[in-house]
Amino acid sequence: MGLYVALWRIAFQDAVQYRAEAVIWFLYDVLGPITMAFVWLAAYEGHDQIAGYDLGSMLLYTLAVMVLRNAITAHCEWDVDRQIRQGELSMLLVRPMNPWATWLLPDFAWRGFRLVLVAPVLLSCLLWLAPHLDAPSVAWTWLPPVALSIVLGYLASFFLKLCLGFCGFWLTDIFGLVTLHEVLTLVFGGFLLPLDLLPGWLRPAADVLPFQYLFYVPVQAAIGRLVGPALLQALLAQLAWTFGLGMLACAIWRCGLRRYEAVGG
Repeated sequence: MGLYVALWRIAFQDAVQYRAEAVIWFLYDVLGPITMAFVWLAAYEGHDQIAGYDLGSMLLYTLAVMVLRNAITAHCEWDVDRQIRQGELSMLLVRPMNPWATWLLPDFAWRGFRLVLVAPVLLSCLLWLAPHLDAPSVAWTWLPPVALSIVLGYLASFFLKLCLGFCGFWLTDIFGLVTLHEVLTLVFGGFLLPLDLLPGWLRPAADVLPFQYLFYVPVQAAIGRLVGPALLQALLAQLAWTFGLGMLACAIWRCGLRRYEAVGG
């Protein structure tokens, strides 16, 4: 256990050391929601509700997107792909720790540092949007299920990103797959808009894909729009998708190791 704690501590120090890179990716994640806040302020002029959201609820959703996008979205796929292609995976395989932990703990440390960065931005946005915002309507008794939903969202994201990274066993470049994932997440994960705003012919696709359980469900739970039996049902679906993505990552990992060859590293 001490080895894993030390790994997390080193990763957090690494995030602080390379804070310029962290800030660049941080701005990528926060500028979109801030831009959408301006869009919603303009769109609601003369309108009381859009797709069941009043202005306060929509702005609350947008701020939750900004925070949870930094907290939930894993970014381990690039490290996994690089280590496979450059042969660095060989060193991980002979170390006395699970290779997956060497990807999970550093990413978890970077999520923590990103939350430190997002705190002052969130405070500024709360001061700016305070006259329009609705307060989250989450009862104290439902906070544990909300926290569980956020944790499951992160784990599902991590397992899915592992699947993308493990494609490096067969592909020379995973950029196309990662870009496709980003587009699908923007549309079907609720990053860009609440899924309630999707056209009727597109919503069934969101229901059969895993992306809403990575992000949209935790956001809806955090702002109090998903409560009671609906939240419990969503948690069961999250558990199923997290387990399924974990099993898929294991299967791809085992198949990839059978064909993995490296010199040096």
